[in-house]
Amino acid sequence: MGRRPARCYRWCHGKAYIKSRYCRGVPDAKIRIFDLGRKKAGADEFPFCCHLISNELEQLSSEALEAGRICCNKYITKMGGKDSFHMRVRFHPFHVLRLNKQLSCAGAGRLQTGMR
Repeated sequence: MGRRPARCYRWCHGKAYIKSRYCRGVPDAKIRIFDLGRKKAGADEFPFCCHLISNELEQLSSEALEAGRICCNKYITKMGGKDSFHMRVRFHPFHVLRLNKQLSCAGAGRLQTGMR
């Protein structure tokens, strides 16, 4: 069974739920690499600087961050070359997105309703 759609987790409700000594058993984040491209280059070596900022208070899963990082890296590498950029993901997925336990057997839709 796949992951839930993003519309289930888009808005922030209440206090952040983070991984701590009280909340154990949380899987690690999917995003591992936060710096890409030519990392040791100075800021003056590139002619353009771009920041992607969300104007809404929303939750992003670590899978969404990893997918965005891979997509941007492939596009910039294909268009500009491997050493023509430095990209940094400055957001770390600390917030834990909780799920209800779901049945995964035949006819599970008749037996329960989800958190949608």
